[in-house]
Amino acid sequence: MSFIIKDLSYIHADKEILFSHLHLSINSGDKIALTGNNGCGKSTLMRILVGDLSPSSGTVLRPEHLYYVPQHFGQYDRQTIAQALGISHKLSALHAILSGDATEKHFNTLNDDWNVEERAQTSLDSWGLDGIPLSRPMEGLSGGEKTRIFLAGMELHNPTAILLDEPTNYLDADGRERLYNLIRRTSATVLVISHDRTLLNQLPAICELSSQGLTYYSGNYDFYKKTEGPATESPYPTTGREAESPAPCTQSGTRSRRTEVQTECAGRKKLH
Repeated sequence: MSFIIKDLSYIHADKEILFSHLHLSINSGDKIALTGNNGCGKSTLMRILVGDLSPSSGTVLRPEHLYYVPQHFGQYDRQTIAQALGISHKLSALHAILSGDATEKHFNTLNDDWNVEERAQTSLDSWGLDGIPLSRPMEGLSGGEKTRIFLAGMELHNPTAILLDEPTNYLDADGRERLYNLIRRTSATVLVISHDRTLLNQLPAICELSSQGLTYYSGNYDFYKKTEGPATESPYPTTGREAESPAPCTQSGTRSRRTEVQTECAGRKKLH
């Protein structure tokens, strides 16, 4: 399994439940779109999967080598491109060694990644960011440039799991096509939140987050829109509070959908 979440809940500070008692498993190599109405917690769930946000309760088992492209980038404005890409420590160690500082800690930090600077610049160039130095601050860059920097990081880090939150919002046609091709080509697990129908149709499965829970569809977004309706009875019974075990969100080859867990969307229920 790539991700396993058990009995996952998130409650706002005002005690409003965003979702509750959520169970889900995603297999390694699965490519899935996470859909649902605005406000039902898709981005929050993705941040919990990444580890950027703690759930109110429940557990998450995640792969060690994952990569996250967030929807917003303002939190990176005080960082350089190298820092945003998570390679500044390696670049500092590399430059120190090349300047004659043979301290062991620099070699440990670099970890034999001698061409990290070249790989990073090549990745940026491939996304149309030719000539932008890794030392440049993120602040002042356009939304499209910031997005492409983070997308370049997918090729730089070669992760086993990729999580993308609205990745095409600021991309031009060439950037979107490059992303579509990358998603089709990668062997990594992919989870995407997007309103880009073309992007959603690159993914062979849908998980819909709603007031009824997480519902799985085998098929792309066009198929999902044709088949959405009252969910069939889940083969993983719940009590309305929790399931006995997480249901795998895998491509079963069937065209039925399954309610995986019971959740509550924002504004629907409060704790007292």
